[in-house]
Amino acid sequence: MGEFIVCKQVVRAYKIDTREVIALRGVDFEMNQGDWVAIVGPSGAGKSSLLNLLGGLDKPTAGQLSVDGIDLLSLRGAALVNYRLKEVGFLWQQTLRNLLPGRSALRNVTLPMMLAGVAPWKRAPRAKELLEAVGLKDQMYKRPGLLSGGQQQRVAMAVALANQPKLLLADEPTGELDSKSAISIVNMLQDLRERYGLTILMVTHDPDVAAYADRILTLRDGALGQNLT
Repeated sequence: MGEFIVCKQVVRAYKIDTREVIALRGVDFEMNQGDWVAIVGPSGAGKSSLLNLLGGLDKPTAGQLSVDGIDLLSLRGAALVNYRLKEVGFLWQQTLRNLLPGRSALRNVTLPMMLAGVAPWKRAPRAKELLEAVGLKDQMYKRPGLLSGGQQQRVAMAVALANQPKLLLADEPTGELDSKSAISIVNMLQDLRERYGLTILMVTHDPDVAAYADRILTLRDGALGQNLT
């Protein structure tokens, strides 16, 4: 299908007081559309930094970075907001980062559509379709606090896909779940990938979760290393 994600010599450096900390050191990385890639590595290796760059939440210090032909370094203002809302979906480890506790599952899923300017009459049908796709047809009017951790992550998947993004970025999506719920979540990711034609980039510490991906790469000290596939 051709290259969907292209990273060329991507560097991300931060200044902390007078020290310079290099989170990513010349990362070269490509993904094709429809791929599922898992990145594994220790805490502080730069995994989340890479996801933040691809999600438009941060910009590299140097290098080239594009997703589906969009040059992420050139995005500004409304174009950057539009990219975050429509081109990419985020699935975080922490439930409170994914969901608003005061809104039902259904209203959590309709919120990104409202922010993206989707017509009101289109929001609820799309949200209900997604919640049914993640197996929560009978839980859609409950608030997150009344759902299990695994169910909350399923709602979060529906939220991430609300605006029909092509790319899903998953940052330790099973990190707060027991092993049974974790496997259920990655099986659901596989189903959603096939149903909606997703490209998935996931970082994880769990080798059983990483094994579901097409490719497994290591990231250590800011540099991509061994292919563990």
